[in-house]
Amino acid sequence: MRWHLLTIPLLAVLATEGLASTPSSHMSAIGAKVSLLAHGSSGFMQYPSLSPSGDLTVFSQGGDLWVVPTGGGHAERFTSHEANELRSAFSPDGRWLAFESNRDGATSIYLVPVEQRGNRLVPTGAIKRLVVSDRSQTLSGFSDDGEAVLFSSRRDPAIFRESGMYRAPINGGPVEALTKAKGEAPRIRNNTLTFSRGGASMERPRYRGSSNHDLWSMNLNDGTFARRTSNRSNEAEAFPLPNGDLLLISSRDGQNNLWKLPAQGTEEDLVQLTTLAPDEEQGTIGHGIRDLAVSSDGSTAVFALWDELHRFDLANPDQGSTRIDVRVGPDQQGSPERRQSLDSSVREAALHPSGKAMAVASRGELLVRSTDDDHPTQRITDSHARDQWINWSPDGQKLYFVSDRGGHEGIWAATVSLTREDLEPEEEDKEESKEEQAEEKDAENVENSEATTEPADTKPDSGPDPKAIDAQDSAPEKQKEAETDKSDETKEKPKNETGKHWAGALRFELEPVIVNEHANHQPVPSPDGRQMIYIRDRGDLRLRDLASGEDTLLLEGWWPPTVQWAADSRHIVYETSDLDFNSDIWIMDTQSPADAVNVTRHPDIDDSPQLSDDGKVLIFRSDRNQIGDNGAYDVYRVFLDESLEGMTTWERNEHFEEADKKFAKKKMIDLVDFDEEAEETEPLTFENLDTAWRRAEQLTRFDGAESDLMLSPGGNAVMFSADVDGDSGLYKVDAMGKDRKKIVSGSVSDLRRNVAGTTLSYVSGGKAKTVPSKGGSAKTYAVDADTIVIVSEEQGQKFDEAARLFGRWFYHPDLKGLDWETISQRYGQLARTTRTPQAFNRIVRQLFGEVDGSHTGISGGGGFSASIDPIGYLGIMTRPVPGGYEITEVLEGSPADHADSRLAIGEIITSVNDAAVAPDADSMPDTDLSKAMSGTRGREILLELSTPSEEEGQENTTRMTLITPISWSSWNTLAYEDEIRRNQDMVEEASDGRLGYLHIRSMNMPSVHEFEHQLYAAAHGKEGLVIDVRNNGGGWTTDVLLTSLTAPVHASTIPRGVAWEDAPSDAYPRDRRLIYAWSKPIVVLANEHSFSNAEIFTHAIKNAGRGRVVGEETYGGVISTGSFRLIDGSFVRRPFRGWRLPDGTDMENNGAVPDIRVERTPADEASGEDRQLQTAIDDLLSGMDQPDGQPEN
Repeated sequence: MRWHLLTIPLLAVLATEGLASTPSSHMSAIGAKVSLLAHGSSGFMQYPSLSPSGDLTVFSQGGDLWVVPTGGGHAERFTSHEANELRSAFSPDGRWLAFESNRDGATSIYLVPVEQRGNRLVPTGAIKRLVVSDRSQTLSGFSDDGEAVLFSSRRDPAIFRESGMYRAPINGGPVEALTKAKGEAPRIRNNTLTFSRGGASMERPRYRGSSNHDLWSMNLNDGTFARRTSNRSNEAEAFPLPNGDLLLISSRDGQNNLWKLPAQGTEEDLVQLTTLAPDEEQGTIGHGIRDLAVSSDGSTAVFALWDELHRFDLANPDQGSTRIDVRVGPDQQGSPERRQSLDSSVREAALHPSGKAMAVASRGELLVRSTDDDHPTQRITDSHARDQWINWSPDGQKLYFVSDRGGHEGIWAATVSLTREDLEPEEEDKEESKEEQAEEKDAENVENSEATTEPADTKPDSGPDPKAIDAQDSAPEKQKEAETDKSDETKEKPKNETGKHWAGALRFELEPVIVNEHANHQPVPSPDGRQMIYIRDRGDLRLRDLASGEDTLLLEGWWPPTVQWAADSRHIVYETSDLDFNSDIWIMDTQSPADAVNVTRHPDIDDSPQLSDDGKVLIFRSDRNQIGDNGAYDVYRVFLDESLEGMTTWERNEHFEEADKKFAKKKMIDLVDFDEEAEETEPLTFENLDTAWRRAEQLTRFDGAESDLMLSPGGNAVMFSADVDGDSGLYKVDAMGKDRKKIVSGSVSDLRRNVAGTTLSYVSGGKAKTVPSKGGSAKTYAVDADTIVIVSEEQGQKFDEAARLFGRWFYHPDLKGLDWETISQRYGQLARTTRTPQAFNRIVRQLFGEVDGSHTGISGGGGFSASIDPIGYLGIMTRPVPGGYEITEVLEGSPADHADSRLAIGEIITSVNDAAVAPDADSMPDTDLSKAMSGTRGREILLELSTPSEEEGQENTTRMTLITPISWSSWNTLAYEDEIRRNQDMVEEASDGRLGYLHIRSMNMPSVHEFEHQLYAAAHGKEGLVIDVRNNGGGWTTDVLLTSLTAPVHASTIPRGVAWEDAPSDAYPRDRRLIYAWSKPIVVLANEHSFSNAEIFTHAIKNAGRGRVVGEETYGGVISTGSFRLIDGSFVRRPFRGWRLPDGTDMENNGAVPDIRVERTPADEASGEDRQLQTAIDDLLSGMDQPDGQPEN
């Protein structure tokens, strides 16, 4: 940490300037419009906080904290660290500044003593980490007495995935929960805790659903709770004022605006202080106010608005807000550029057809180098555009690629314009020089000879000899005619030396190939180099004649197919999806696209086709034969040549040996001359394609999914990536699925082969590599190149790509009526001012919030990252007591429950590895238990424990034990299992054993397996079943579960020895069903945190009339989502498929409404009462006791 302080002379100047303020023309109190980015922007400022009197503002920009007079002026950097410093808060007396930072791993809270000197904030001591944890914390502020910092965190495990609220004493000691109730943004004033509850993002101000944020308060004297707001919009970031009023942000008018709730008022008494809204030209103001802060004296509020900070005089609310004139020197805004190595970020690697050069795409740049050792790397492209999808022309002359340098994707070609050889004297020049020297010498001899006397006996000239003339004239003509005839017959083609040129390339020329108003991508040149298959926009498959430029639509589509050319440059094999999202493999004659044939015809997914060069063998991936385990792909093969089916083993082996020998001789084609007609080639013939699907054979049967398929030219070597018995790598089998061999270990992507099939190129660990296809040592091709990244340019490219692809693929046909281009351009300006991934990602999330949709988001992008010191957990709950931490709960299966390290409820932990957690037995702990357990995960530790004596006056007994702590995730799993057991016990007791209970944790196959297990373990023999999907985050397995829950009772079976009247009516052989069936009554529990596929399940139960739903309306977030990555690796979600109810209602923003609504309140959580579960039990029992099976309403 470096402190940047101003010199005294400069401070005197700034003290004068700091008094200046800018009356806001952007916003008034009511009915204002906002016009931003019209002034000199100081960048994207976040998370302001105010000094106690409101005259200094601390804010975050570029990952550091800055200080500026609230009246405006020069901003002074307060922290300078590679980590992200975000939220901050002053203590009520102004002596401490707390702030968030990830400098030690997870975002934690730090504390530094400060002193205000005029318009400056000066640190008066060292920074200390206040909360040591591997769980991230969100700072809220200080307690009103200034003795503790308040924050929210998912610190303690629970089935409900919500944050708890905590206090951390500033002088050290135990971190304690403020309440067992869940909530965020805790703030205390006048012995009242104010907080918010909800899961919806404030970046979605138009969200209206059950997961909206509401405000609550808790009386710290008696522990009672009161709801302060209940609108379906968001109300959050509440600050209690000295008079008891609440200042808050509400989205009830469609934008995040400033509101005030009187101390004793109800929701109807809310007063709106601002009405921010964008004008038509702007399109957006980033949803309005964000990051509200209030001075502890209640005089001033500040907030962020777009790229500005605004202050609001709470004593004069009618005056509106004033923009704070924040001035940051250009030398303090962070480096505008940085140097970035390209060596370990390779995503594509393409070996030149000659094998002499390797081209790579790394971080959006294209590079090439010789495949010989120790050769330098040359940049092909050097811009902030993203260049990718590289493919060599078959003659090696051009490198095709896709670039967004024109604002959207277009297809380009790179050629070599200067080589190393061009810089060397050419051999022809040397020969010409020698000839010139000889001619000069001959000329001198001639001059000397002319000076001599002609001999006397010289005969007079008698004229030319006619015969001689005829002989001299006719012989050359005949020779020329013969040479011409011979050249016409055997014209020698120029030697293809493109491999040598690319290996020694120094300069390159770029030319557009297919660049227009459309998005053109995924170019695949034909084997003869004269045509190109490519994708336009979302999924149109097109054919380009590279000589004439003629373009043909082969297949109109909404999803990009995977395509491979056949060796005849006429047929293609591809996979494409139908509206059931089932993909099959097709073969098309590009001269007759309407006659394409589906050669796999299966309702499960078939993809990644590969065709042998002779067209006889086809391989592909499929998840068929994996019922209920979609995505577990195996490799399949079809003999398109039926004669291979009927061959004996030795005949087939002989065929493949001959094919391998034939194709092993293949080399790079000759240079393509587009001015000449293409040579006629015999097209491949495919017979009986209509029955090819019947001949599909499964070649692999490994756990998980095989990927990166490749087929040898002869068709007998089938290569793929897989995890085989825990050993991941690139494998191969023969065409019959036998003779498995590992080619190379490790991860493999972008697998390609040369034309002969002898060498494979691929990417592993961000490096370009090759390996012989028969196996052997892999060779790595280092990329010896850096790039200078101009930060604003890269941020712009990243943002433009994210906005472009999101807008292209978002499921709603018109993006909910938004002017996406205008909005994107506006956010793009703001994104270009950011310097950290956190700030950039936040702006992108704001953009996505405009569509008011779920399943959106962005993460990653690099930035600072520190290793997290792993906290060890014992699987216990504790409370601080004199001398240490008393154990109040021990989880079953935890380290504290093991026979050799068992801990008992009531014991007090007094030391960890001989480090006492309290000064003495009579003092409260001065070390938080998490801090004491730092670095202990998975390591045996020594605990010292004390047991209070049951007799007064007797000393406590002490003991020591060895124990090995576990991770937080393991502790969380144990806590989840404990919660489920408690619920099962509750259902068992409340129903007198008539009902079973199970919870579906997620909509994935592990949860399905557990569901089936619990159907028997917890529900077998029961009359009814409570199915709990509360806090289920979704997945894809609704229909698998419905297979169990809606299986018809069409028969029952009775074995010999059992009386017919004694057999249950639903007895049925288990081995006849895909999944254990449950046909008895059910009730489903759902809540506002039931999300995505869990909502689809809840809707389905209601729509099918299978059971009733109890609890809370589900979130209203149902979209199928994919993803893509940006140039720096950032991960962006891409919602592409909407879901409708049978009546046409969009499930997005329309949660499943329960038959009986029961809210889970803070009071329920604090007391441990589960009224939702109790209501579900009562409702199910009521229905079961009615003749028609329906509960009484």
